[in-house]
Amino acid sequence: MPANPKLNSTTEGNVDNASTDIDINNGIDADVASDKAADIDTDDDISGDDEDELTDSETAMSAENDESPEEDIGKKINQLRLAKGYSQRKLAKLSGLTNTSISSIERNKVSPAVNTLKAILAVLGSDLTTFFSDEWKEPKARVVVTPKDLLELSEPSSRVSLKQVYNCSTTKNLGFLIEVYQPNSSTEEKIAHEGEEIGTVIEGKILIRIDETTYLLNQGDSYVIDTIRPHTFINPTDGVTRIVSAHTPTTY
Repeated sequence: MPANPKLNSTTEGNVDNASTDIDINNGIDADVASDKAADIDTDDDISGDDEDELTDSETAMSAENDESPEEDIGKKINQLRLAKGYSQRKLAKLSGLTNTSISSIERNKVSPAVNTLKAILAVLGSDLTTFFSDEWKEPKARVVVTPKDLLELSEPSSRVSLKQVYNCSTTKNLGFLIEVYQPNSSTEEKIAHEGEEIGTVIEGKILIRIDETTYLLNQGDSYVIDTIRPHTFINPTDGVTRIVSAHTPTTY
């Protein structure tokens, strides 16, 4: 409360002023008492607000705890998919779902129904019992990747082999392929996916068709392409063509 200038001018022996001071002081005491009462009420209100905030916080924490199993589901599916070398698009196609559905499940935006989860796990070579086992462990990244550890991305009936060098890491940002094209073979028509790719022809010849333009590469030639543009790889010869390539993202 601001200081009252009248209190500072009180003269000793002046009864009227003294009486005035007494009245003013009494008024001040009353005001102080009133202010203290108001402070108490205000403190009570603040305490109530804190309790409400604590309750909200506890509710939020409880909700997070309730969601933790769903978070594990998304993370595990992501790890299994990467271990297979599958893209979200390929997993969606093989499990009868949409790419958007797989993406939402992996990011824990939606919780899959039991039948949906079964379909996904069947494609990824797992089952519900193994998936929810307490023995589930994070895959351990390895330094050396042997030929038997390479992941074949192409279908068994395909005449194009795309083997991915995968070391079980779930945080890697670069994919690496060893590609073999049988005589007069090609990849799917007009593949397009986010990212970029760089490769070198180490044996044979390869035609790369990007949009409506075709490029011929001989042994020793390299290419750099924006993979968002539709592209197709074609081996037009009677011999085998081999390529090594690196790409981002790690799967497509």
